[in-house]
Amino acid sequence: MVHRGPDGQGLWRRAGDVPPFVTIGHRRLAIIDLTDSAAQPMTSLDGSTCLTFNGEIYNYRELREELIATGCVFRSKSDTEVLLNAYRRWGAECLSRLNGMFAFAIWDEQRREFFAARDRFGEKPFHYVWDERAGVFAFASEIKALFAAGVVSLRLNDSALGRFVGELVLAGNEETIYAGVRRLLPAEAIRVRFSDGALRLSRWSYWSIGEAGTPRLSRHAAAEQFRALFEDSVRLRLRSDVPVGTSLSGGVDSSSVVCVIHRLGAAAGQKTFSARMQDPRLDEGNHIRAVVNYTGVESYEVIPTAEELQNVFPRLCYVMEEPFPATSMFAQFLVMRLAREHGVTVLLDGQGADEYLAGYHKYFRDRYGDLVRRLRIPSVVRELRAYARLRAGARAMSARGMAAAFLPEEVRTAFISRAQAGGGFRKWWNPEWLVSLPDTGRNDKGFPYFGRFEARLRHDSFRGPLQELLRYGDRNSMAWSRELRQPFLDHRLAEFVFSLGPEFKISGGMTKVVLRDAMRGLVPDAVLDRSDKLGYQAPQAQWLDGALKPWIEEQLEKTFHVLDGRLAANCLRIFQSLPRPLNEWSDSRELFLLITLGECVSQLRTVETSSRGSDDTNAHLFERVS
Repeated sequence: MVHRGPDGQGLWRRAGDVPPFVTIGHRRLAIIDLTDSAAQPMTSLDGSTCLTFNGEIYNYRELREELIATGCVFRSKSDTEVLLNAYRRWGAECLSRLNGMFAFAIWDEQRREFFAARDRFGEKPFHYVWDERAGVFAFASEIKALFAAGVVSLRLNDSALGRFVGELVLAGNEETIYAGVRRLLPAEAIRVRFSDGALRLSRWSYWSIGEAGTPRLSRHAAAEQFRALFEDSVRLRLRSDVPVGTSLSGGVDSSSVVCVIHRLGAAAGQKTFSARMQDPRLDEGNHIRAVVNYTGVESYEVIPTAEELQNVFPRLCYVMEEPFPATSMFAQFLVMRLAREHGVTVLLDGQGADEYLAGYHKYFRDRYGDLVRRLRIPSVVRELRAYARLRAGARAMSARGMAAAFLPEEVRTAFISRAQAGGGFRKWWNPEWLVSLPDTGRNDKGFPYFGRFEARLRHDSFRGPLQELLRYGDRNSMAWSRELRQPFLDHRLAEFVFSLGPEFKISGGMTKVVLRDAMRGLVPDAVLDRSDKLGYQAPQAQWLDGALKPWIEEQLEKTFHVLDGRLAANCLRIFQSLPRPLNEWSDSRELFLLITLGECVSQLRTVETSSRGSDDTNAHLFERVS
């Protein structure tokens, strides 16, 4: 995993020939304290505790002072050593004190146990293999490392693949698409104890978001509190001993990050990195320029092309490991490469706000549906009129949609599933394989009759689309040895937003109400008042059915063989018979998901095959166990 840490490597083994045999490895991306005193794996002064840590503890300075006051002695100025001493002082309770993104693992010799945890939102990955019969526990930031280590063989997990077909979400579930490889979920910790000659594993969640409420706050007061929390989140995430920049898409979220950096007086030397599109309908250039001109930061841009997508596709799938649905991930890949070319190691980003602040168009249906079910008809009428006024008469909800809002979620889900049974993503798969799957229906069954809107935001943040976006962001940034930080995912800010009622998120036909109110006067009005949303949206359908059509046909054939009977035998004919032009939001995404799935499996199979018989040290980390 050299791409995740090009600045150094370390390997630690528990001394002696008596079980348990423990090996901990690390690849270093130096961000805070660039000296060798911050190298990993890091052991405590008495040698009884060893840590490997991926990510950043943003409040490490404050924790360091608190620990010094209790008698802790530090050899470095790193957040790694702060985390190590925090664990030694407070044990697993240290997790409640951390403000950061992290995946870390600790061997505690005194307790003869292994302890690991993942941050509250799951920004940093943690994959593991647990073979209870063999007494083996192995972990890594990326799945490919587990195949290279030889602790698991590459087999597809039909249960996870089936869920993928039904929900198109992978990262929000414990299972990966590879049998035997699991992931810690957001805000989860794991403990492996060695006693009586055996390993025993326990796993638990250490944090959950509070229930939604309606604090007695005016819109103005809520905006003021949001701004204060967000500014402090950005301030903490600017801490670094290497250059810091920003990924700027031109949307409200990333623009807010850049403008708050400007407000904090930290814009001098700031660089932003953006993806522009050749198709003017998909280009965010005007909004990007508005922010750049307002803040005076240096701006760098890249334009994705179909030719470059074809060239980098194998590498992109190698770093992603599991499938992804759109060329927007390719655009982000190029943005991270651009940052590397200009010497910026850390980038702040705007992920998270779309999910817990209801930034997507789909959330209008849930918000207005809740109002309909509560028979708040005057409010529904006002909202629908405001929505239409902002969007040239477009309707947010039809009469049929209003009627459907009264149905229980289970009935609605069953109806949607039946309607999609003969089409959608399922049409690409072997019907016999689909029939043999366990129940992998949509995991939003059981949403409450009232309050579906808030339930949807929770689901999408911790088990749904945000988890996928964080996976893409981690892999794309780490592919170029860059670190991506998310100010909207400060847990203090998220707890505050989830405590607010739905009217602070969608009101007057607009999304992200409290964010827009908070940023008024900081972000250009042209950005704040926009009701559309694009992001890094390349002309995917046009590419796949145009310049890339012969390549797509080759990739489909390759995918068919890789998936070994799971895919429909006539998948090439399905592609050729699709209605033209391709639908940007269904057919093209289904195609891209399929070919990325096939290429991801192929790339990891190559890793597994090439590691067999290798003399590389990392391929034999577990030789004493086997």
